[in-house]
Amino acid sequence: MALPKLDTPTYELILPSTGIKVKFRPFLVKEHKILLTMSEADNSEVARIIRELVDVCTFNSLKINDLPHFDIEYIFMHLRAKSISETVEVVVNCECGEKIDTSFNIEDLKVVKPDGHSNKIMINDEIGIELKYPNIDDVVDVFATKDNQKVIDLILRSIKAIYNQEEYWVAEDQTKEELEEFVFSLTKVQFDKLEQFFVTSPKIVQTIECDCPKCGKHNVSRLEGLQNFFV
Repeated sequence: MALPKLDTPTYELILPSTGIKVKFRPFLVKEHKILLTMSEADNSEVARIIRELVDVCTFNSLKINDLPHFDIEYIFMHLRAKSISETVEVVVNCECGEKIDTSFNIEDLKVVKPDGHSNKIMINDEIGIELKYPNIDDVVDVFATKDNQKVIDLILRSIKAIYNQEEYWVAEDQTKEELEEFVFSLTKVQFDKLEQFFVTSPKIVQTIECDCPKCGKHNVSRLEGLQNFFV
């Protein structure tokens, strides 16, 4: 006699980049076992695990490799909420040296986009660069790196087009060497404009407030980016 099949609950969330509704289910036991290996994985493996878990738990309904990193991060945190717990325990370090145990609810997470942020960067009065948001693999690979070449490669992969009033050059139609030559011809000020696109790109944010039991100080902490939410 065949064993009964269990119904898995489904939920919905709003995708930050597009505003569309996405259905998802929680991790199953076999997927949670994979999740537990992340603490021992290298950067590329972490990115692959996150991407694949998000893909399977959203029923393969998204073009997962094209999603910006903050969409993947947002979905992943909601998967964590419905699979493990909506509450995340964190430690806040007070100025007096006290370590304060506190928590926050994943349902309160927001994706914040700074005012004035744009994916179209004018590098001078005539020429602009249209950028696309990096995916989760790119962000995890570049995070905390001091390798300037990786940063440059990220920028090259993120160029969608170069344009002026008369022409629009699609990046996919150019060779890597041509794009690299173009980027290397930028001044430091112009290159900094491109870097600011990544610095100010949307990110998941949680503000945590707590009072120190030792000195009474009201602490306000801000967590940003997926790396600060791994527990």
